[in-house]
Amino acid sequence: MPPALRPARAWDRLLAFDPGLHRLQVASSAAVVLATTIGVEYAYSRAVGAGAQDTLIAMLLGTVVALTGWTALGEPHPLLKARTAAFFPVAILAGMLPSTAVSGHSGPTLATLVALLFLSVFLRRFGVRFFFYGNLAWIGFLFAAFLGRTVEQIPSLIATVAVSSAWSLLLSLTVLRVRPDRVLGRMQLTFGARSRAVARACAVLLRAEPPYERSLTSLRSRQLRLAESALLIDGWSAVPGALPGDWTAGVLRRRTLQAHRVVDDLADAAQALAPGGGAEARTAAHIARHLARREYRSARLLAARVRAPGTAPDGAARTRALTRFAEAALRFAAFAAWERTAPPSDDALDFSPAAPLVLGALPGSSAVARGVAARSRWARLRGLSLPSRQAVQVAVAATLAVVLGRLVSPDHYYWAVAGALLAFAGTATSAESVTRAGSAVLGTLLGLGAGVGVAGLIGGQPAPVLTAIVLCLTLGIYLAQVSAGFTAFFTTTAVVQLYGVLHELSGRLLLLRLEETALGAATGVLACLLVLPTGTRDTVHTARGRYFAAAAAALRAATGHGAGPPPAGAPAGLHAQLRLLDLRTQQLALASLPLTTPLGYPLLRGNDPRLGRGRMALHTALSRQVHSVAAAMGRAGPAPSGSPLVLTAGVLADAADALGAAAPVPGAPSAAVERLLEAAESRLSSLPSVPLRPVGPDLDLGPDPEAVRALTGTAQLLGRLARLPAPVSRADGRRR
Repeated sequence: MPPALRPARAWDRLLAFDPGLHRLQVASSAAVVLATTIGVEYAYSRAVGAGAQDTLIAMLLGTVVALTGWTALGEPHPLLKARTAAFFPVAILAGMLPSTAVSGHSGPTLATLVALLFLSVFLRRFGVRFFFYGNLAWIGFLFAAFLGRTVEQIPSLIATVAVSSAWSLLLSLTVLRVRPDRVLGRMQLTFGARSRAVARACAVLLRAEPPYERSLTSLRSRQLRLAESALLIDGWSAVPGALPGDWTAGVLRRRTLQAHRVVDDLADAAQALAPGGGAEARTAAHIARHLARREYRSARLLAARVRAPGTAPDGAARTRALTRFAEAALRFAAFAAWERTAPPSDDALDFSPAAPLVLGALPGSSAVARGVAARSRWARLRGLSLPSRQAVQVAVAATLAVVLGRLVSPDHYYWAVAGALLAFAGTATSAESVTRAGSAVLGTLLGLGAGVGVAGLIGGQPAPVLTAIVLCLTLGIYLAQVSAGFTAFFTTTAVVQLYGVLHELSGRLLLLRLEETALGAATGVLACLLVLPTGTRDTVHTARGRYFAAAAAALRAATGHGAGPPPAGAPAGLHAQLRLLDLRTQQLALASLPLTTPLGYPLLRGNDPRLGRGRMALHTALSRQVHSVAAAMGRAGPAPSGSPLVLTAGVLADAADALGAAAPVPGAPSAAVERLLEAAESRLSSLPSVPLRPVGPDLDLGPDPEAVRALTGTAQLLGRLARLPAPVSRADGRRR
């Protein structure tokens, strides 16, 4: 790669890894908050005449509150920020008061801690803010318990928390204020970076040797990530103050869908050209490589030569495929430099994003698992909501962690409690909890070693130690969504530096930390597997049903003759339905992650990761094919309700509905699905292979060939999905 292109390639990779640089913004802002809060709490403690020990306690408590609560202040609206921060001291007080009430009594203290942990998780059902309030409550309990504070000493601690909360709020309203318009702009840059990543994957596929499985998997993975960035644009479009100039959310959604379709056309043409290689594939690979490197002028020139008469290589089918690729490349280059002036808008004023954002990001797997019943013999327990089930699991895990952790160390059992909670942070299913707990233990082990190495390098000097702590916590926040192991690694490294400052660092203490963390993680795993577990395959089955319902609704909306209302909670309109389909695809991929990785093999009996990846690839391909149907129908113009294409699309939509509603049976689709697929194939086979041209302004004697091709591809993919072995829930009695 030429040196001049390396910075642009690095920038693209960063944007693709961190959509809109949102995680980087949150992590860097948290670093500023942490570093300045230490100074503010020190100045406050000196101003009120606090001693050295009280000053250290104020600095620790203030930074913990700032670190825990900062993410909750990501809401752009100032009044909502102020309301959220105002309750930080209240949440800490709610934890400290029970702690002082049971102070000096071991049994009641431990029982109150477990009850408080149950309540902190149960409160999550009321929204994201209560997630942070619950965390602050049990942090307040631990601080008061281990410092031995009395009721008379609580006001000084609450004042410290109030100072930290006010400072965090002030920063979030001023120098660290979130600018929705800038975030949305960076999300659009991410869309461009991921589009070029798709072009790069096309170039790799076109130059690959058989078998093409690895290259195809890479291409589909990048297409899925492109759809994720489009959903983020959709979500941020609904944030007040995000849209530039005269743009409306509906117009931006339509423009993004058009650009998305162009990239998918490029990928489809590459997949058609790859088998067989030859001069056509090499030419297409050159074009794709130019697109990936932002060399749009070179890509346009080469694509234009391909389209010119007599310049394409011989072979009718290969020539048509190369021409399709060249046309997609020309549109790709045009969209890469699109004019950002808003086009005329006829959209309605109301706009609903397909995926309302959670702290600036897409919702996790819990958005799917909320509708999944727990595995239990008692019907009432099966019907508990996900936050309620997890509250029970946390209570059981914390109880076991306290009992067993005290046997290992009566003074450090809280490490076991923290380890138990790691299994439930950001997880919804049993397999996710087990994976997260294992990653956290591994990260803790590696973090202990790294922490000792860093402590030896900086020699316990206060300034380097504080710098290392802030840097480690910042990296832990930045990589939190990548893996729990990274968070555990950097957090443990930071804690080791704190032990060094307090002169408590020893090999025995570090080994004890690892033992307690592993013990706590084991109790968390046992609780999530044995107490009201949320099955991974059950969650995938629910996500699969919602996915097919969204595909059916999008097919009906594409014809302009939708039958019946859209799925529950779904927005109306073709563009909204297509975005909802992308969301359901992303949620299905997220829920299916344990079924598609080798790590899921020992956790899920009978799981075949290769089959899981193949199944998810077909779902992704079907989503893109439904987008093709919508684009082809839109280009062909309105069709009468009784036209062959509309009727065929309706039959395929019915087949998708039936496929989502039926219990999956390996290799054997239900009779209803089989009948509908046969009807769709019969209709498609009866259509003329060469469309007739229109003979009048209102008379078209033949269907559009692109629409026929798209519907045929949709029928084939539905058939393959219907006949593939599918994950079966244990509740169905066939496989775990």
